[in-house]
Amino acid sequence: MQTTTKEEAFSRAMRVTLGVKANGGSVAVQIKMGDAWVTTDTFWNDGAYQLNIPLATVRFVPAGGAAFEVFA
Repeated sequence: MQTTTKEEAFSRAMRVTLGVKANGGSVAVQIKMGDAWVTTDTFWNDGAYQLNIPLATVRFVPAGGAAFEVFA
C-alpha cells in the first residue's frame, strides 16, 4: 500500500479501483486544472471504490496515516 502522494498522467479515460485503508486518516483524489489541483473526492473509510478517471493528470493524496492502492 502506498502512503505518499502518487501523481499520474492518464493518456485515456479509464475506470480504476481505489483501495483505501484509512487508519483514521483520508485519501483525496485531485485533478490538475491549469496550474491548480482540484479535489474531486475524499475517502475517510476503508474500502474499494470504483473511479472514472478522465484524460487528465490525477494525484492521490493520503493524509493522517491513510494508505491506498490504485488498480487499473
